[in-house]
Amino acid sequence: MHNISCLMKKYILLFLITHQLYSQNSPLEYYSQEIVPTEIAWIYDDLSGVTINKNSNSLYMIENDEGKIWQLDTNINHIQTILGGQFGDEEDIVYLNNDDFAIVTEEGDLYIGNLDVGENDIEPDNFQKITFSEHNGNNGAEGVAYDSLNQIFYIVKEKEPMAFYVFQRPNHGNDTTLSVEIPFDAEIVFSGIMNDLSSIVFDYRTNRVLIVSDESHKIVDVDPSNGLVLGEMNLSGMEQPEGICFLNYNYDLLVVGEPNYYTIYSNINLLGDINFDGQINYYDIGIIIDYLFANIVLSDLQILNADLDYNQTINIFDFLLIIDISNI
Repeated sequence: MHNISCLMKKYILLFLITHQLYSQNSPLEYYSQEIVPTEIAWIYDDLSGVTINKNSNSLYMIENDEGKIWQLDTNINHIQTILGGQFGDEEDIVYLNNDDFAIVTEEGDLYIGNLDVGENDIEPDNFQKITFSEHNGNNGAEGVAYDSLNQIFYIVKEKEPMAFYVFQRPNHGNDTTLSVEIPFDAEIVFSGIMNDLSSIVFDYRTNRVLIVSDESHKIVDVDPSNGLVLGEMNLSGMEQPEGICFLNYNYDLLVVGEPNYYTIYSNINLLGDINFDGQINYYDIGIIIDYLFANIVLSDLQILNADLDYNQTINIFDFLLIIDISNI
C-alpha cells in the first residue's frame, strides 16, 4: 500500500506541475471511411438531412422537396415512410427526446413535434412553430443540431451570408420568449475554410459542433461560442453532402447527400485515450484524477475509454492501469 500511495503522489504531483487545458485536438483526426458513398435505391432525389432516435435506434432521413421523412434501421434498411410536405422547404431534421423531433426549413422556421404516427401523414398544425429568422430564396437555413443536456439549438444558414444561430428551446406552446444569438460572424470566421454551411451535429465529447460544407466537401470541428475551428476532415466521393449524425455510441459518423447517397466514417480511438488526442499520456491521467477527486463530468464515450478494467466503474484500479499503459 505504501508503494501505491507513493506512486499516486508522484503522478498527482506530475499532473499538478504540468496541468494545462486538456488537449484541443479534434476527434475528426481519428476517423476512417468505412463505407464509400453508396446509393439508397428507394430514395430517388433531394435527400437533405438525417438524425438518429437513440431510444428506438432508428434513423430518420428527410427530403427537401416533397417533405417525405423515411425511418430506417442503422443498416440503412427501410422501415416506413412518413408523409409531410406542408412545412415549407424542409432542409434538416434532428431528434430531441421522447420521440420529439425538430424540422428546420429554409425560410427560417423550426417545427417541433412527434413523429410517432405510423403510416399517417404529419400535420404542421400539430407542431410547435418557432421563427428564428426570415429568409426568401435558396440560401437560407440548412442544418439544425440539438444539445439535449442544455436544451440548446444550433442552426446554420447556407450562405450569402453564412450565419450561425443559437437559442434555448422554448417551452411547449405559444412561447414568445425566444432570444436568438449570433455568437460570431460566420462569413469572417469561416472565410477561406468553408464556402457554405450545409448541416450540423452537436458533439457531446467536446461540447462543440461538427459542420458539413457541401461546396468545400469537408466536415469542420467548431467551437460554437466563438467559431474557432479545431479540426477538419475531407469528405471523399460525396457529390453533395447535406446531412450528418452520429450513428452509435462509438460516435461513427453517417453523412448523407443529394441525390440519394450515404457514407460512414468509423471512429478509431484508443482505450485509455480519454481526451481523444490519439495518445495515452498524462492528460488522460489528469482527467481520471479530476474525475475521482474533483467530480468532473465525463461524456459516455470518455467513461467507456476510462474504464480500462471493464467493470463499469472508474476507480483507482483504472488510474493504475492507465499509468501502466501510458507513454510516460
